[in-house]
Amino acid sequence: MAAHDPSRLLRRALTVNFGLTAANAVAFLVGGHLLGPVFGLPAVALWLFGAGLLAFALHAGYVARKPAITRGEAIYFVAADVAYVVASVVVLLGFPGLMSGLGRLFFAVAADAVAILAVAEYAGLRRLSPPAARVAA
Repeated sequence: MAAHDPSRLLRRALTVNFGLTAANAVAFLVGGHLLGPVFGLPAVALWLFGAGLLAFALHAGYVARKPAITRGEAIYFVAADVAYVVASVVVLLGFPGLMSGLGRLFFAVAADAVAILAVAEYAGLRRLSPPAARVAA
């Protein structure tokens, strides 16, 4: 990376996204049978969710280390993280009895963290554009 790398913020956000998502994925995959009862969810739900999270984390880690990140890739991660937050709100508010209180708290905090990552990724996406393109947008 050059001294002034416009993708630096995006790379850092994707790297943090990779780390947090991978940690959750591994916890769900390895400990789903223990976390399921605590969260009020079947273990298989956490195992499946963990598998999806692991795939997403590996993709984020891969893109963060690429020599050049495309705008399309950046948009994908912003959109995916926003979709995760929206889906979390729908599940937490629309199905309040689905999980235990601890499960709702965990997923609410996770959605907050993902929302912060989405903001950082969006800011990183904006920095990928040259200043003239930002004025026109």
